[in-house]
Amino acid sequence: MLQVVKNVNTSTGEVVSEKQKHIEDILTDEGYKVPTHKLGAKIFADVLFPQEMTDSEIGKMARLAKLMIATSNMLGYRARAGIRPYSEGQLIEIIGLSQKRGREFIEKMMRLGVIQKNIRKVGNIESEEFYINPAYFFAGRRISLNLYLLFREHLDPILPEWVRREFWQTANKQVKPIY
Repeated sequence: MLQVVKNVNTSTGEVVSEKQKHIEDILTDEGYKVPTHKLGAKIFADVLFPQEMTDSEIGKMARLAKLMIATSNMLGYRARAGIRPYSEGQLIEIIGLSQKRGREFIEKMMRLGVIQKNIRKVGNIESEEFYINPAYFFAGRRISLNLYLLFREHLDPILPEWVRREFWQTANKQVKPIY
């Protein structure tokens, strides 16, 4: 397919510029190409879920993985005021458990390193954010430094040594000494 993009001066109707580029057909004999803007999670095929996780818990995590914000793996949603993190109560409601069983599930996933809770403090306001370990479900193209630091002990065994070294060098440059 050939994609043609024209920039037109709306007052004169004159074509100011034109760009052409070849793009892959959306539907071919191989099937339908899913648009990149669609939500979804990737997995590392060679990384197994923790042995302590049941099939039911893996299913609940798959349900939560659909709620990740791309590029951050934060469990959140888009609101008029921007991106908001899901609260623990909202997550429990989404996975369909009672408050007690839901808290036990989240605590177990945190203990196993599948979920991580981060407390963000802006001024006097604290908010909880929950992130999913990208070793199990990943919503993006790149693992950020922040995501790496949240799940370092789980990512170190699967990332190349040079990537770990680069992350640490970047992290050390960002840390400013307190005098």
